[in-house]
Amino acid sequence: MPLASRWPCGFPAHNHAPIFATAATQGLARGVIDFSLFRQDNGITTASDRGAIKVMAKVPFSVSARAARLIGRENVGTPQGAVTELVKNAYDADSAVCAVLFLPRWSELPAKITQREHEALQRLAPAIDKFFVADGDMWARASCDFVEDQDALAAAFAQFLDLWIVDNGHGMSAETIRDRWMVIGTDTKEINDRSAGGRVVTGAKGIGRFALDRLGQECELFSALPGSPETTHWLVDWTEFEGAGKVISDVQAILETETRHLSDVYTEFALDSVLPQVGPTREGEGKPLDFANGTAIRIGLLHDVWDARDSLRLKETLEALLPPHDRGDFDIFVYDHRAPTESGFIDNFPPDHFDYRMVAEVSDTGEVTITLDRREIDVQRIRPRVFELDTMKKAPFRKEDFNTGSVTYTTDLARLTGAKGETLADFEAIGPFSFTLYFFKLTNPTSDNLLRYPQKNFDVGKRRRWLKSSGGIRLYRDNFRVRPYGEPGSTTYDWLLLGDRVARNPAPASRIGWRVPPTQVAGTLHISKVGNPHLMDQSSREGVMNERALDAFRRIVIALIREFENDRAYVLGQFSAAFDLDHKEEKEAEEGRRIAEELLGKAENPDAAEDNEASPTDGSQSDLFGQQTPPAGEAQRDNELALRQVSQAYSSEVRKNESLRDDIQVMRGMATLGTVLVSFTHELKQIKANIDSRSQRLSDAIENVADKERLAALTPAHNPFRMLERLRRQDEKVSRWVTFALSAVSPAKRRRRVVDLAEYLSGVESYWEEFLQSKSISLDADPSASTGAMVLAHEIDLDSIFYNLINNSVEAFVKPSAPIERRIKIDISEEDDGWINIRYADNGPGIPDEFNIAEDIFQFGASSKKEAVSGDAAGTGLGMWLLKTVVEEYRGSVALQSAMGEPGFSIGIRLPLHQPASAEATNG
Repeated sequence: MPLASRWPCGFPAHNHAPIFATAATQGLARGVIDFSLFRQDNGITTASDRGAIKVMAKVPFSVSARAARLIGRENVGTPQGAVTELVKNAYDADSAVCAVLFLPRWSELPAKITQREHEALQRLAPAIDKFFVADGDMWARASCDFVEDQDALAAAFAQFLDLWIVDNGHGMSAETIRDRWMVIGTDTKEINDRSAGGRVVTGAKGIGRFALDRLGQECELFSALPGSPETTHWLVDWTEFEGAGKVISDVQAILETETRHLSDVYTEFALDSVLPQVGPTREGEGKPLDFANGTAIRIGLLHDVWDARDSLRLKETLEALLPPHDRGDFDIFVYDHRAPTESGFIDNFPPDHFDYRMVAEVSDTGEVTITLDRREIDVQRIRPRVFELDTMKKAPFRKEDFNTGSVTYTTDLARLTGAKGETLADFEAIGPFSFTLYFFKLTNPTSDNLLRYPQKNFDVGKRRRWLKSSGGIRLYRDNFRVRPYGEPGSTTYDWLLLGDRVARNPAPASRIGWRVPPTQVAGTLHISKVGNPHLMDQSSREGVMNERALDAFRRIVIALIREFENDRAYVLGQFSAAFDLDHKEEKEAEEGRRIAEELLGKAENPDAAEDNEASPTDGSQSDLFGQQTPPAGEAQRDNELALRQVSQAYSSEVRKNESLRDDIQVMRGMATLGTVLVSFTHELKQIKANIDSRSQRLSDAIENVADKERLAALTPAHNPFRMLERLRRQDEKVSRWVTFALSAVSPAKRRRRVVDLAEYLSGVESYWEEFLQSKSISLDADPSASTGAMVLAHEIDLDSIFYNLINNSVEAFVKPSAPIERRIKIDISEEDDGWINIRYADNGPGIPDEFNIAEDIFQFGASSKKEAVSGDAAGTGLGMWLLKTVVEEYRGSVALQSAMGEPGFSIGIRLPLHQPASAEATNG
């Protein structure tokens, strides 16, 4: 049997790898493998007792020269990405500046060009053939008879570029180039993760230099060490890697050491006139730049046609390479000889007048420190009523917090994400990172909005221009960009799927649950190679390698963004509530309608208005009774005031109607579910009848035909009667649900009537009894104590109160806690002042401390239930909001009686006691 056919089936790697390694090593050392070394244990088939089989000597792997093409040109996606890799190499070399230069290949028109130069020139100007004639293996330039031809030729040569990447780092010697630069996949940066200057190196794959092949056919490198009078010169022709049968060792580069300064090279190629002499201005001055040492790379015969627009797009790409405000020790200079006015240092500072900035620091222990910088609101114009609200008397929403401008608090990943167990361990394994998020509004507030929200004005055009090139949330490793996350104009711009979150929950900004659109944010996420090993990028430098780690990281970032969203929505919601308290909508509407009717009456009867007018010489007027009316100027001011009141009343009505439309939309969806349920009432009753008896019918049928001795011999797991018992218990649950659902939509509950709370609570106990028993929860509604307590109400509204409370208690009891006797208690008492007091309480975990204040549970859309995957709200956030809305519709009130974060939940509800007509007459 051939040797190759025996190894795969004889030695599984998972439990025999050490044995295999030992035997193979011993065998290869003497030129044979003795299969008697292997045992036939654990059922493994081997070639034991068949003697020694001779094998050939060690054979090294051979790498095709085509591998360089795969690593370089075909592995680096775009020319911009290739330039980025070379700029990152300059950073790793402790350079203070990296210059990317697009320069003409020739300073004047050449007399002869090579075949490859001729082919490249034809791509730039197809009609160039008429200016050249063949001259052996070269092309000679023919004379031009017309000025237009000379201009066309000069324009074509101006587009024939060499790309230079120049830095002033520590440079490379000939030994470094030979032993490191030319070693494919070298692990130098993997072993030494910091540069000589202390920077965390950005490279690790050892293949970044093959980005040169992606850019052009030929490459020339000049490098000098600090203080050295010598320059190392390296030259390679990437076309040498092409050809059938070539292995990589067949391709060689030229390496030599020249006795001249690096500055002489710059003078020879006319770089000294374009390289920057002074760095960008910081704190009033720029530092002088010295290019006496470092590395200069010239890339010729470019694969891509770079026009002036392409070089400007490259500048935009490099603007995103380094995060804003992190350019203290490294700058990028871009120069294109065709667009000198657009050239210069990259400056990517965001607008100063952002609306919100969040800075989050996540530690390696999972602790999170968040700083929120609120710039959206003009603090001086905040109405006093805002800070009189109980909801604004707790940090970080107090007046002093707004005067400070920023708030800082500490939390952890468990609270932010709602994760626990293995999921939380995945989050904590991501490691420490920081996140800076900027939020920008893109429209100035209207006059109506300014009354409610005292927001600042800003330059809309400046913001839109900056966000167009610098928006999106971008990932940086050791201060260098990890592409393609947040790339403008690409499918990965919204890699956090913020747009999907907005589509799923398009709530207004003043309501909890608001989601920020991806077009209004810019952000920087800072990770490191040392601190975040699970987030290593792919060899192509296009994305993170570990998808599971990236997903966990994304979920943490979304949870952090949700902190900003909740803060802004909460603040705007309280401003809106304060405005409503200062501007009673009903009063405004009533006054507005009165004025509107008066004005409309005058408009319909202009003759009567004219008859009532008089014009005395003092400018005053008399009414029908001879009384003096205000002068014309005062009347005009009164009219203007009246019109403003009408306008305010109209605005109040509009806002009220918009709020009502939102509520109606929610109710419509819920009503649709009820309507569908009602339409299937008959079918559900029939299904329930069948469910209640089917297990018993099946049991009887089996007893009639089954062999009792064979049944007795069966194990419990295979006994059909045991199976039927499990089915019966499941049927009981379904039956209880059908009974409960049908009772909730019965016609009686949709009619307003006098409801006896004792009778109603007795029904509640019976409806929930079996379900609560299955959850080991006791419900004590104490109906006897509520005898005589009557309310005039729709029973379905009472269901909205009690069913939501019970449902919340059941879900709260599900959360992990110490073993307790789960209890729900409802107490009812009558007051002499004509009110009914209802106290609902459970001994569950209470109100979670993730809300700002306990009363936030009544906010529309506020929910403490989280999706296990996304971390978004899993609950509707409508239950407690509905409860409060219903109670207030009945002129009642709701008051929490338990503190946030403490065990146990308790709430007090006051409803008006229904009084019979005779009692009302007596009281009257």
